[in-house]
Amino acid sequence: MVEVRPAAASDAQTIGEMLGQAFGADPAWAQFFPDEASRPARLTAHYRRQVSRHPDRVDVAVENGQTLGALLWEPPHREAGRWSRWGKRGAAIFRLLISPTARRGAAHTRAVDAHRPSEPHWYFHDIATGPRARGKGIGSALLRHRLDIIDQGGPEPVFLEATTPGSRRLYERFGFLPVGTVPTGSGQESTAMIRPAGAQK
Repeated sequence: MVEVRPAAASDAQTIGEMLGQAFGADPAWAQFFPDEASRPARLTAHYRRQVSRHPDRVDVAVENGQTLGALLWEPPHREAGRWSRWGKRGAAIFRLLISPTARRGAAHTRAVDAHRPSEPHWYFHDIATGPRARGKGIGSALLRHRLDIIDQGGPEPVFLEATTPGSRRLYERFGFLPVGTVPTGSGQESTAMIRPAGAQK
């Protein structure tokens, strides 16, 4: 039986490798790591650091001790003003500031951020499953788990970026609505989506 639980720092390597592979061909991440050959390894390192630093902001789906998928999220900020503009790729942007690709990556983040709500909101950064778990409802289980927690605590908007048509269809089934698009390459675009406060799955 699939269980969704909070991640631990000890999950960082496994989750990092899984997400690094899952997003190796992602068009949005290509804005930050244009070299396709090295992208999975660089993403693995990025996600490993993210999970190590904030395991409390990661939900992981497991079955019989095997990691099947993970969702990285950020809770609403309560301080005055809008959210931090670093977004989900902030650490990557910081490391790339001396690179010519930094400007392109930063521009993508700004374009996505332009669609974020002005009021406090949750941000679902990344959701992915391992290759042997795809098509088994793991992504839906992760979304349902976190959205149930959000709704029980007093519903608030949830924001995310759908980088593929398939992920957009998944999010639409959970009440996310498209609010804008952001180019990610020749003939490609990602979709900024918001699940309004109080939306039902």
